[in-house]
Amino acid sequence: MAGTVLLAARDRDDIDRLHDGLQELDMAVAPASTGAEALERAEQLRPDVVVLVLDFPDIHGLDVCRRLRRSSDVPLIVMAEGASDLDRVLALELGADVVIAGPCDCGELRERIRAALRRTAEAERERGSDRDVLEFRDLVIDRRTHTVTIEGACEQLTPMEMDLLWALASRPGEVIRSATLLREVWGYPEGVRTRTLDVHIGRVRRKLGEDGQSPRHIVTVRGVGYRFEP
Repeated sequence: MAGTVLLAARDRDDIDRLHDGLQELDMAVAPASTGAEALERAEQLRPDVVVLVLDFPDIHGLDVCRRLRRSSDVPLIVMAEGASDLDRVLALELGADVVIAGPCDCGELRERIRAALRRTAEAERERGSDRDVLEFRDLVIDRRTHTVTIEGACEQLTPMEMDLLWALASRPGEVIRSATLLREVWGYPEGVRTRTLDVHIGRVRRKLGEDGQSPRHIVTVRGVGYRFEP
């Protein structure tokens, strides 16, 4: 498995422990110990995955998420042990693809990185195929450019947002269980409790110009999941 992981954490012990835990991925691991260094190295190295531990001495970790996502769609994994529930949700709102809330587990982190790289590879393989664009009257979803166009207005989506929207829009009218979406888009096993899906649904809805009270395209089926209405 080739590529580069940018590993950003304030604590040198965290960097060393996570670095050792990622060795079996056979990827280069580039460390950063401040928020400014993380942003600089992300721009210079163009890593395949970014792992952030939300604890920097100079820039708040959430601001690092926001600034990184503003300039890049790189898969972003946030390690948020000890962070408040609000900060974990905000990390997702600001563009994190995955937030790991519990104690650092190198095994889980490796699996999240593998899943992110698989999604990127699948998107590259499918690039240029006829299934890269879905059109529904005034809505066009383009997986090649990670954009949605609504009544002529174009919105940029992150890779995770696009994966989620595509999972719904490629099966219009079908009710898709929340557990199914968590498995297909994030790789979560059955039974995991997380707000990741809810937060990403909210982000996609906003980019489609709708809200949870009167959604036009992404409809909540209470107690079950979601349905895409073209």
